[in-house]
Amino acid sequence: MHLFLRKRTLLWLLILAIVLPTLVAASGGGSKQAIINPKQLYSYEIMTRDIKKLDEAYPELIRYRSLGKSEYGRELWVMEIGNGPVNVLLNASHHAREWMTTITVMNMAETMAASAAKQGVWKQLNTADLFDHITFHIVPMVNPDGVTLQQKGLAAFPQQNHAELIKMNKNSRDFKRWKANGKGVDLNRQYPADWDTIRQAEYAPSYKNYKGKKPLEAKEAQLMYNFTKQIKPEIAISYHSSGEIIFWNFKTKASNLPRDRAFVQAYAAMTGYRAVAPEANPSGGGFTDWFITEFGKPALTPEIAPAVGETNVPLSYWDRIWKQHKDTMWLIGTTAYEQAMLTEKAKKASATIELTSPATSYRYPVLNRETASSVKSGVYKVTREKGSWYEIQISGQGSRWIAKSVANPWSKPVPTPTTTPIVTPPSPSLAAPIASEPSAEQASTAPSATEIPIVEGAPVEDSGSSVIPTPIPAPSST
Repeated sequence: MHLFLRKRTLLWLLILAIVLPTLVAASGGGSKQAIINPKQLYSYEIMTRDIKKLDEAYPELIRYRSLGKSEYGRELWVMEIGNGPVNVLLNASHHAREWMTTITVMNMAETMAASAAKQGVWKQLNTADLFDHITFHIVPMVNPDGVTLQQKGLAAFPQQNHAELIKMNKNSRDFKRWKANGKGVDLNRQYPADWDTIRQAEYAPSYKNYKGKKPLEAKEAQLMYNFTKQIKPEIAISYHSSGEIIFWNFKTKASNLPRDRAFVQAYAAMTGYRAVAPEANPSGGGFTDWFITEFGKPALTPEIAPAVGETNVPLSYWDRIWKQHKDTMWLIGTTAYEQAMLTEKAKKASATIELTSPATSYRYPVLNRETASSVKSGVYKVTREKGSWYEIQISGQGSRWIAKSVANPWSKPVPTPTTTPIVTPPSPSLAAPIASEPSAEQASTAPSATEIPIVEGAPVEDSGSSVIPTPIPAPSST
């Protein structure tokens, strides 16, 4: 009997040894604990706390700052995720009751950072490498006053403003339907794209649909306008939350229609949403209306939930929303990157750069992980550049492409002065050897190029008393 129990115990231990690592890996075991809790009333204060936590958890990838203050003094935060020159802009909660969009972009931010940290993969993309070429700029709550009023009511606002807020809410103290900013202006009717002809139902400050006295009257709209003009994104996405549809066209130029239609169709296929057909006379004033006319670049307005009437989207919808959107940021990022690269041409370059840590190189300036390999730290010659890429030469491998953002300018270090002056130069026999190509006999026993990446020379060597780089020899005339 005891022998039977021992065998059964050993069998269970063996099963656990096989199954447990798989379960841990599938659940993300060993990775950082999730910061964003999407299934809660997601307030301005919780969002601010989570932004700071994300910055602390992923300091090499995430930065944040304030664009300025709202009408009631709340910060409009922007998170930057990535280190590349191609910019992508995501914004959420232009409308107060649509704060489910804030949860969505915050969860996207954490998902992107976590994937990059653990070298995740999406299709043929190493996700960490994408952030060497692009930067996501995420404004998760454009309308912090309106969101706070919708969630917390009058108690969150100064007593002297209560009567005015109640009046704008049609004399109701229930603010669940509130859509505007804290001054009764609809922020998504504030942008200078056919603002004069906006069709509206309100002609005075109200809980919804009042376009204001002039474009960019609201502080929040001013901040978004100025920031967008500053970073000039390749793509902009402005999230809203009613209808599971996608707006994508506002008087789009005929020459841009194939590009923009392909993008919205890919987004629609991923989410299951319907792309809205263009109108002959659309009502303007929206953020993406202005973006399309100002920059001539693609912009989408996804409505991320079924229509629920004049209130916020219930938290019970979250799982459905996230299932639809969990990979959309990779589609957005790769589309922006590929779009930017279309206008770039490879051109000759002459520079010396240093990699202070290993980096990923590619056979071509294309983010296809099947052609990726690692390059060790060292000093390299640049022969060409294209957009966000450098072409470098690696002994034994030939041409490889690396992201400019991982390369540092290199110059010959200056030796540290000694207390004893050097009277005569060292004899040639004592000088650091000049690196040269190995002989055939040496090459047969030398480490592979993946172990020691050398470009027409060697990485910086220590010549003795001070750190002096080995010169990179000029090509022989023969």
